[in-house]
Amino acid sequence: MNKFIVLFIIHFFLFGSYSGGYPGANFNYGSNAKDIALSRSTLSTYNKGFNAFINPALLPQIKNNEYGFSYFFMSLDRSVQTLSISRPLPPSAGVSLSIFSSGTKNILNTNSFGSSIGKLSHSEGYGMLSFGVDLGALSGGFNIKAYFNNLDKHSAKGIGFDIGFLYARNYTNIAFKINNLSSGYSWDINANQYEEKIPVNYSLGASYSKFKNLLLSSQINWMTIIEEPLNSKEKLYSKFHFGAEYLLNYKSTFPISIRMGIKELNNDLSFSLGFGMPFRIGEKIKLHWDYALDPGMMSEGISHLFSFTMEKN
Repeated sequence: MNKFIVLFIIHFFLFGSYSGGYPGANFNYGSNAKDIALSRSTLSTYNKGFNAFINPALLPQIKNNEYGFSYFFMSLDRSVQTLSISRPLPPSAGVSLSIFSSGTKNILNTNSFGSSIGKLSHSEGYGMLSFGVDLGALSGGFNIKAYFNNLDKHSAKGIGFDIGFLYARNYTNIAFKINNLSSGYSWDINANQYEEKIPVNYSLGASYSKFKNLLLSSQINWMTIIEEPLNSKEKLYSKFHFGAEYLLNYKSTFPISIRMGIKELNNDLSFSLGFGMPFRIGEKIKLHWDYALDPGMMSEGISHLFSFTMEKN
């Protein structure tokens, strides 16, 4: 049991994005290169191929079938993979099936004398069904998630929900989302059941796109984390995100996107940048390649992130 607790601490340190770790912390890293290049400020912004991850209220904007895939080569032996398939539901809705998987490997396993006895790995993620509907200026949507968590020889499962809204008027979008409603894991360890709750995460975002070659986006996330479980002591954490996307040759059929972003957590700043390039295969298939560079925090090291999107007419 002690080894189980130690492994949890190690993994939360590697993926924790608020106070250093909590259940489901790695889900907040991001699902695609565009989102991360804009420092995760895209709650109110259409993100082709990955709208279900960003905000299910964006799904009604889908015009054709979309397919999104990401593979992140990250520092400290971490990785994130995502896959999403989305399609429109005429006249005013959209639906999506998605998978998010993250993990780390080469965790050194030692005995009570400090001698190495092998290496361990950990993986965590979810499968997701998403639906969104357009109600006019306001649209709404929801995600249903089935979680999985595998840590050494132990595993857990759970379910959870997200709900999102989007208000669009002229050149301004405003969005609100609640992540991880009624979410948690149920662990079966040595014939004992352990329940673990994933904290609810609230997000408010806005974007402005009056200029055809420039997009400005911002977002704030906040959540309450139990820092001392025995005393039920809670602390409120918030994080601010800002991003900008500039289109080169925006009047052409295939403009190149240049992106940068900044996010703030407890007076610490983190920067990111990236770009996107579209391609076309034949008359019916349009591909898009996105890249983001994440310099990391707390000496994590640089991570190179790639996403691919395909749109089929």
